[in-house]
Amino acid sequence: MEALDLGGLKSNWRAFKELVESKHQDYLTKYYFVFREDDCGDEAYAFTSHTDLDEWLSKKFWEWERYDTRNIEESMNDIFVWKLISESDFKRLSSLYKGARKTGIEIDGERYYRKLIPVSVEPTVVVSTNFY
Repeated sequence: MEALDLGGLKSNWRAFKELVESKHQDYLTKYYFVFREDDCGDEAYAFTSHTDLDEWLSKKFWEWERYDTRNIEESMNDIFVWKLISESDFKRLSSLYKGARKTGIEIDGERYYRKLIPVSVEPTVVVSTNFY
């Protein structure tokens, strides 16, 4: 994870674009841009691992006290996550990436698309006997 935090959405997207374009194309690395709009200041982050992103979101759920709400499923709706998709993946899996938009990002001659992906908060049910 890399914090970008350069102001608003556009300036942070430009910083993300520069970060990603400075890398070489790697089919194992997936790029995610995370943006949170806040009255106290916007936050933006770049991730290169879905696992790291999920762990970070889970941690932030508790840090930001998102559990204290009437509708837990919508408690993270102000967090926006965009996944970068290579043009070859976009064409090969077009039904999966329906609605993705072309970006100005290009790595090693390949254009990239962005897809907004939802942050899902799913309550867990634990059943036990309470007998130890």
